[in-house]
Amino acid sequence: MIDKNTYVHALMDALPDVIKDEDLALQVVDVVFSVPARALENGNEVELPGLGALSIDRRRGAGCLTYLPEGAHIQCMVH
Repeated sequence: MIDKNTYVHALMDALPDVIKDEDLALQVVDVVFSVPARALENGNEVELPGLGALSIDRRRGAGCLTYLPEGAHIQCMVH
């Protein structure tokens, strides 16, 4: 698993003129990672390009996360 600090430092390295300190980079990382969680909480589907989609199956309960893989992943599992 990639540690949050890896993202913070990658952001600082990628945008040194914009993100000048770790506190700001951490705020940006926190915002970016909160978006999918909020979308799921609001009943929306979250698409992960190249991987598939996540959603909450409310018929099964508020904590039932479902995953629909992209076709390429299904093909890998079948072959």
